[in-house]
Amino acid sequence: MSSSSPFFRGSILAELVSRTIFVGIVILFVYGGFAYYVSKRTFDHEMGDRLVAIARLSADQTKAEWLPFLTNKGDLYDKFSDFLIRKKKESQAKNILILDPDGRVLVDANGQYDFRENDWLRDLDPEPFDQAKKGMPSVSILFPESDGGIYKVGYAPIFHNQKVIAVMGVESSAGFMQDLDQFAKVLFTFGLVCLVLMGGLLYAFARRFIKPIEELAKASQKIAAGDFNQRVYSTSNNELGAMTHAFNEMAKRLQSHNEYILESMSNGLLVVDLKGRVITFNKAASIILGMSQIEVLGRHYTDVFKSIPAFQEAIRNPHEIDQDLENQEVLLFEENPQIVRLRSAPLLGAESQKLGTEIIFTDETQLRKLQNQIKVSEKMATIGELAAGIAHEIRNPLGAMKGFTEILQKKLKQNDQAKEMVADIASEIEILNKIVTNFLVFAKPTSLDSQRTTLSEAIQGVLPLIENEAKQKKVKLFFDKKDEVDLLLDVEQFRRAVLNLALNAVQASPVKEEIHIEIHGFSRPELLVFLNQQGFVDLKPSETEGNWAVILVLDHGQGIQPENIKKLFTPFFTTKTEGFGLGLSITQKIIEALGGSIAAANRPEGGAVFLVILPALDKKKEENV
Repeated sequence: MSSSSPFFRGSILAELVSRTIFVGIVILFVYGGFAYYVSKRTFDHEMGDRLVAIARLSADQTKAEWLPFLTNKGDLYDKFSDFLIRKKKESQAKNILILDPDGRVLVDANGQYDFRENDWLRDLDPEPFDQAKKGMPSVSILFPESDGGIYKVGYAPIFHNQKVIAVMGVESSAGFMQDLDQFAKVLFTFGLVCLVLMGGLLYAFARRFIKPIEELAKASQKIAAGDFNQRVYSTSNNELGAMTHAFNEMAKRLQSHNEYILESMSNGLLVVDLKGRVITFNKAASIILGMSQIEVLGRHYTDVFKSIPAFQEAIRNPHEIDQDLENQEVLLFEENPQIVRLRSAPLLGAESQKLGTEIIFTDETQLRKLQNQIKVSEKMATIGELAAGIAHEIRNPLGAMKGFTEILQKKLKQNDQAKEMVADIASEIEILNKIVTNFLVFAKPTSLDSQRTTLSEAIQGVLPLIENEAKQKKVKLFFDKKDEVDLLLDVEQFRRAVLNLALNAVQASPVKEEIHIEIHGFSRPELLVFLNQQGFVDLKPSETEGNWAVILVLDHGQGIQPENIKKLFTPFFTTKTEGFGLGLSITQKIIEALGGSIAAANRPEGGAVFLVILPALDKKKEENV
């Protein structure tokens, strides 16, 4: 399917030159024809007047009284012939002849007619001869003869006793017609040469003005196809320069508006042209696929996405076989599962011609995780209710057992060995009681008493507890407040979660090392960029807008074994010799109850980082309400 525009089929420059030359040819023919007609008519009238004058003069000098006695070949005939020959020489006419009223030649200067031979010239245009018979001099039209020349005859009446007895005819060659035709040919040739030169000069001069228009046309076609990077440059200070400047401003605003819309989208947008090249790849697409716009734009999609075969195959269907996608789920990576949902549609031009393929996709990974978390939470709630009942039943005999051990210790005053054994039993009962207590806390639904507070204030309250633990381990604690963020928190629960994370960092850090607690505030787009930079691509909030608070807990320990990262928040999982493996599970439960998320990773420079995101309040939005 062709992607060419229906506009600008021909060249404006060629059209301008051809139309100008056409107008010039029309003007040349009209003006030349009019000039030829006027010149011919003027020369014709002048020649006619001259012939009539010669005919009248010759008629007046003719011995009219002798004409009735004129017969074939005699002295009188010779006298009239000599008279006509003399007049012919004087007037430089082709022939001079005397005709009777019936139009027969009595005598002529050239002697080409017999006596009373019919004059065939008169038959070509009899009206002037008839006028002369009536006493009015007249002249014939121009007519060709057998020699190829063009001639004209002037007639004048010959009077005797005030009666027309004969007609004097003067025939002359219209030599001006040949000159006029020659002049017309020269004029026409000169006009054509001038038109060709004018066309060449017009092409040379017009190209300077037409070139920006051609560039505007090409740029307009590309903008219509979705390429808003087009600009046209012109140094003219006239209306064309103003139009070029206005076009560039329009293209710039369209590009800015288009980029703003594309970059503000939470969905990834990918546009492939008919040749398979990626022409649009917005910021959301870059974040979802983990590819920069620079390395994607302008390249063929099969080369760009060869590292993601499933995504490449999903693009091929709508692009090559016109099989549109409708909410198709694609698993991009199996090791670190990432699911995207795709929709596609053809990119159409002004006349519904296909220009490429649009693909819109959303990252469903976090949503799928939330759905799984909800299922897990529902299961855990059911298990928790059951476990809480069992744990409650276990605590009752534990309490009785602890009471019995205390009684035994009092009664076994003299038996130190038995007393020590009972103390060990009491210690194990206490450990078992703590396990049951922690399990009850984990299994119990988290009820929140949220209130508005600043994030720094909420963390400040737990710092003394962390500092005491850090001093014992000879570890330095640093609290870095990058931004001031307001939240709705159950402060007690939140501090418990932060304390768990910080104590884990202290325990993981070598002596005299440092741990850092940082807090940040971001809008959602800023948060996505930050998470991508920190390597937490999967930790994306499900909400499409709003502000977010980020807490980072960093240590300089040995880090987390890669195979243990996914198990960190699993209940009862621990790598320590002491502890029950519920601390991080309880922390995750609290953070998720507060509407946030938590994840852990190893730092490139060594150590581990725990990252928590929580929904924050928008101060500006509240001030406008």
